[in-house]
Amino acid sequence: MSSAAPIHAMPAASNRVAASPHRVDVRCKGYPGIWIDGQARPLKLKRGLALVVYLSELSRPVARNQLADTLWPDAAPDTARARLRRLCHEVNGVLGLDLVVGDADALWLDGVAEGPVSDVERIRQGAQQLLATPNEARSRESLELLLASDSHRLLDGFELDSDVFHAWLDVRRSEHERLVVRALSRAAEHLCASGQPALAAEAAARLIAIDALADLGHAVMLTARSQLGDAAGVEAAYFACAEVLRNELGIRPSAHIEAAYADARTQLTLLPDQRTARPRLSPPIRFADTEDGSVAYLELGGGDTTLVILFGLWSHLEVSWEEPRIRAVLDRLARSFRVVLVDRRGTGLSDRVDQQQSTRAGVEDIDAVRRALGTEQLWLLGNSVGGAIAIEYASVFPTRVRGLVLYGTGARGTWSPDYPWALTEQQQKKWLSQLQSSWGGATSLAQFAPSMAQDQATRDWWARMLRQSASKNGIPLLLRALGGMDVCARLPELQVPTLVLQREGDLIVREGAARYLAQHIPGARLVLLEGMDHPLWYGDTGAVLDEIERFMQVQHPVP
Repeated sequence: MSSAAPIHAMPAASNRVAASPHRVDVRCKGYPGIWIDGQARPLKLKRGLALVVYLSELSRPVARNQLADTLWPDAAPDTARARLRRLCHEVNGVLGLDLVVGDADALWLDGVAEGPVSDVERIRQGAQQLLATPNEARSRESLELLLASDSHRLLDGFELDSDVFHAWLDVRRSEHERLVVRALSRAAEHLCASGQPALAAEAAARLIAIDALADLGHAVMLTARSQLGDAAGVEAAYFACAEVLRNELGIRPSAHIEAAYADARTQLTLLPDQRTARPRLSPPIRFADTEDGSVAYLELGGGDTTLVILFGLWSHLEVSWEEPRIRAVLDRLARSFRVVLVDRRGTGLSDRVDQQQSTRAGVEDIDAVRRALGTEQLWLLGNSVGGAIAIEYASVFPTRVRGLVLYGTGARGTWSPDYPWALTEQQQKKWLSQLQSSWGGATSLAQFAPSMAQDQATRDWWARMLRQSASKNGIPLLLRALGGMDVCARLPELQVPTLVLQREGDLIVREGAARYLAQHIPGARLVLLEGMDHPLWYGDTGAVLDEIERFMQVQHPVP
């Protein structure tokens, strides 16, 4: 039986018998197949299968031109569109109902709104449920979906002679696998913390089988084995982790793994009822929907004032929470405000499929989170790239922003004669080469946080943050987005209270960039601080937070 939820589609009127809605299951984990009312309907048209899967994956109307170019990239546009029309009729004819429907401009699957279109979509919904609320009763059912050996697969074994389709599919496969890995990681950690070590070990083993480089899977396996009293299992888990990291990346286990190993060995010396659970998880990860994917965010604190925080080039909510200095920043702000930390699409836990990094996409991310929070107005705290996105949002939606805090922010990503504080194109290419050649380690930490460059625990965490935030091959997209960002023209349009914070010795964003912002944003307040660290959670964090709290409370006093 298929595990997918049904698509309900009415039969076509012509030579098809009118009846109650059919149950249509699209199976996409392996070679695609379509079942009607529990019966397989062999569809030998490979492009027909590709069309149905493509539409089911996007779950929205898709332009006919986009579909034609995806399925027949080498054909003339008119020819490709004619083939698409014919293919739709052939698919619906074989299936015996009008599943692929549309208008003059777009096509979609009839009945998509009824529920998940495919078995893969059901897995995704289970994964998102585990990420958001791992302690719900339905979590066991969601976990069972992810424990299946093929849960991370998408169209396994399916090939089509279209480079465009395969480029899309490669990205889609990667993102689906990452989502499953993230959900299994959170489920395994939650199970270990809630005293279910056997099931936690099962989830961790599945996670490691998918992604052997994921720290959390190995760490939870160590903890689960220690809670089970399995000393041999602890040793085997640690040395297996060490071997794979040495062979794949040429590095030793991170501080996170070493701490878990030491803790596991300590736990083994205690009686079962003396063994402790792991530290608290991060706040629940939630997802806000945009037209082109979901945006991950976490929320803590309360109050009438909502402060949305956007970090720079890379971010990852769960890895951020592992850094005590970041937790301290969030906890302090949460004493006065409702604090929301966001992974914009293309990074961290948010969707990475088909994402073109831009300030406009970032604006869509912020507004999706605002709607999900149910609030009319926000304060925005942007760091680096996050600051540029905050500026764009405040310009596009001035009535939705109560104020801006711009920390270590530039208005333009690439050098120009009238903006000499950004990297030149040649410098960007050199930086990209350095990032990619040293990927897997603490690359660029000495420039981003000079005060922490020799701290081994920080180096291990920084390397993990980079690896989890983006892939090695995804870094060019992020740097291209940085280089293309330009909000200079937006600055005079801003109509909200704005605080510009800048450390005088920052090697990533120069002091001149902050002065430029303050000079061009009406009424902006500039505060220069001592220090060289670009991330606000390193260095004299107290001075940064004092300025933020003082400015926000002057504008909107907190009771």
